[in-house]
Amino acid sequence: MITDIREAWQEMVEAQRAFNATWPSAVIHAQVWLLPINKEPKGQTKITPMELVGEPAIAAAKKAILQFEQEEGQHPSTVMRLPGWIGVSQSVLESAREANAARDRFLEVLAQETASMNLKSLSKGKHLRSILKLPIVIKQIERHIQVFEGVPRRILFTWAGKTAAPESIPVKDVIEKIETQLADAVAKADMDKERNLRLELKALGFLEAKAELHRYRPIAPHPRVMLYFSKSPRYDAMPHANLPIFVSLDEKQPWPKVDVLEEFDAENAQAERSDKVPRQEIIPRLGLYLKTSPGRKRSTKPVNQDTTAVARTPVSSTYQKR
Repeated sequence: MITDIREAWQEMVEAQRAFNATWPSAVIHAQVWLLPINKEPKGQTKITPMELVGEPAIAAAKKAILQFEQEEGQHPSTVMRLPGWIGVSQSVLESAREANAARDRFLEVLAQETASMNLKSLSKGKHLRSILKLPIVIKQIERHIQVFEGVPRRILFTWAGKTAAPESIPVKDVIEKIETQLADAVAKADMDKERNLRLELKALGFLEAKAELHRYRPIAPHPRVMLYFSKSPRYDAMPHANLPIFVSLDEKQPWPKVDVLEEFDAENAQAERSDKVPRQEIIPRLGLYLKTSPGRKRSTKPVNQDTTAVARTPVSSTYQKR
């Protein structure tokens, strides 16, 4: 078992290269959209995709699969995305599973090391960047390559944005974050900040460490893709469109209908949801609340994970794993 971060990194990179050596020769059609790099920590209000088809799309996809570092000008809190679809004439499923497993093993090694060193969760990325001497974006490692061994009848690209994602955050994580900020304030002799942070810790004192606080966090606009394999009007799978998806394709059989990714304009996007549960403000600075009445049970899964709706058709894929 690999326990060294550098070894796990090398294994992960090699697994992505092995996957990239597998699929290009099987491509029948490739279509992706380049998105502008976000230079600010907040979401963009207007995004104009640039379509690539054929060889340029293949080259962009190969680069994206291996891209774990920030691009020049990319804000460190944002991610690079390359939505699109690639139709292949032969199976690339097992190679994709191996590439995804290598990503997961690397993240497991990183988690084990940071835990053994008793590092704060906020320091995980900083710790990794200091070891590898690279501007790593962990979220670009966490994403999986999505492969579907079937020919969808429709592939629909669209935007999710201008909504608020409900999150449940353990009190212990909030305390950890504030304690880190407090230590920094004390070191800098910032008396005002230190006093305010101590008041925030006091406000959390009456809650159990395993309790959870509630937060609605605005989601930056991001592309998504829906795949329809059955005759049902509802999609059969909706993975995040962080990387191009791979589907089976036969030049002699009907191709899927593709709804292309259009421009995102915040002015025309869906308004923010109004289904927030009643809550009591606890830490206004962090937008954290305590639920004051029972509400509909929310998922506590990180918002960067792919939707896990179960496909209704027997299509082998990587989707059920992510």
